[in-house]
Amino acid sequence: MRFLYLWNNVAGKTCFGITSNVDNRRRKYEGHNGFAVEFTHVYEGPANHIEDLENKIKGEFYEHLFHTGIGKYEWINETVEKEQVVGWINWEIENTYQGMIKEMPLLKP
Repeated sequence: MRFLYLWNNVAGKTCFGITSNVDNRRRKYEGHNGFAVEFTHVYEGPANHIEDLENKIKGEFYEHLFHTGIGKYEWINETVEKEQVVGWINWEIENTYQGMIKEMPLLKP
């Protein structure tokens, strides 16, 4: 199983990614950022479906991904509301991955 997670950074960007260990990934963000990170949404499913969903997010929001001179990051610019991203993900799960990917209850760090 793999996990897709979302959180918002201090700049207001919606950050996303995939991992096989949610707690370890969160702690790594905290180590890089220097502040507590709480994932706002976590989805669980088979690795191939989670990876496919992440690629679809990158495609759907490609023009809104934060970029520097060396590439784009898995951070959706603050011009797109997190609720819009979550709504798109939920629609995609219901219509493409029904029963294969589910949202997990959030646990406080």
